Amino acid sequence: MKCARPVCSRLVATVRSHWFLILWLGVILGATLVPFEGVEETPPFLCVLCADGTVADGALNAALFLPLGAALSIVGWRPLSALALGAGFSLSLETAQFVIPGRDPSLSDVLFDTLGTALGIALARSTSLWWRPKPRVAEILSIAGALVMGSVLALTGLLLGPSFPEDTYYGGLAPRFGHLEWYGGRVLEVTLDGLEIPSGVIASSAEVRQRLVSEATIHVRARAGPRPPGLAPLFTIHDGNQREILLLGVDGDDVVYRYRTRATAWGLIGPEIRARGALRRIAWRDPLFIRVHRDGSRFRVSVNMTEHCGLGYTSGIGWTFLLGGQSLPLWLQPALNVGWLAVLLFLAGRWVRFSWASASAIVLLLASLLMLPPFVGLLPTPGTELVGALCGFLAGCASRATVRQAL
Repeated sequence: MKCARPVCSRLVATVRSHWFLILWLGVILGATLVPFEGVEETPPFLCVLCADGTVADGALNAALFLPLGAALSIVGWRPLSALALGAGFSLSLETAQFVIPGRDPSLSDVLFDTLGTALGIALARSTSLWWRPKPRVAEILSIAGALVMGSVLALTGLLLGPSFPEDTYYGGLAPRFGHLEWYGGRVLEVTLDGLEIPSGVIASSAEVRQRLVSEATIHVRARAGPRPPGLAPLFTIHDGNQREILLLGVDGDDVVYRYRTRATAWGLIGPEIRARGALRRIAWRDPLFIRVHRDGSRFRVSVNMTEHCGLGYTSGIGWTFLLGGQSLPLWLQPALNVGWLAVLLFLAGRWVRFSWASASAIVLLLASLLMLPPFVGLLPTPGTELVGALCGFLAGCASRATVRQAL
């Protein structure tokens, strides 16, 4: 018993000093080894960035392993040893996924996991530069952060632009897809500014593409079906490579519209336009007329005689490029818009000082939030998101003051 006490003491001391590392290893194990059900067909293991959404998936993998690299560096691991551990751990997890139902091991995941570990190591070893910078460096960082914030919002608008490839298009009227629900109603007719869209190959694919680019109005005439428990397509267009070009569907009482964006083409996740409660007064077998019209950054969805106007994307929508494919509750999404801007403004608040440089940075931040959105295809930033940005900024200022007091 006397010999065991020092061992126990050392074990307790190790757990106390490495608690975050141990905790995060558990988080990674839970996130990567839990079985999934009902997933789609996945690309081969050696496929790297060769499927829709792979860049978003890779970024999430890197974000998952970034705290691991930082924790290893903080507890004293040398950079190369920590990087080797992160890469080896990732390779072991991907190998285990071969026998776990619903998991899709890939070389791409290993590469991004290793990249995330490297980024975590670099951030942990450079905290004096960006977390506790000297006043002069903080002024430079505050302006750089404001410019990055504006660039993120400009890139958000750019990524939301349409990306319709030149290819043969195929129409689908209430089609059946394995990963979506089936709509039990009957679609009678679909037109695009008067051009009828058939089920199957579209002979006038070039004309359809041109009309989609020019923001033509979509008209759907149907008989309403029962409410689907998830997203069920009313009308779709796919190209010859089975890439989704457009989808108009029903999700419970909501009408959902999405189109192929530049974000999707670049391997990210494209967001959707959702008219909440648009079908609430529509009964089964009732006549159903849906119209979707886009005018610049604003969308209008009409269901029978009811219009839902002012739909579109705001400054806080950027998180969907990474997390839009996850099964998140609808009530959480507005909060994520607010949280996204709060995160973007946090470091700006941490770096701000009482100086002309910081004042210029604040002006740039305000211009990005208030003036930039209409110029990049976004709706004006709503008040809730402005409050979120302000809270993130103030949280950054408070964290700087807290650290100063601790020192």
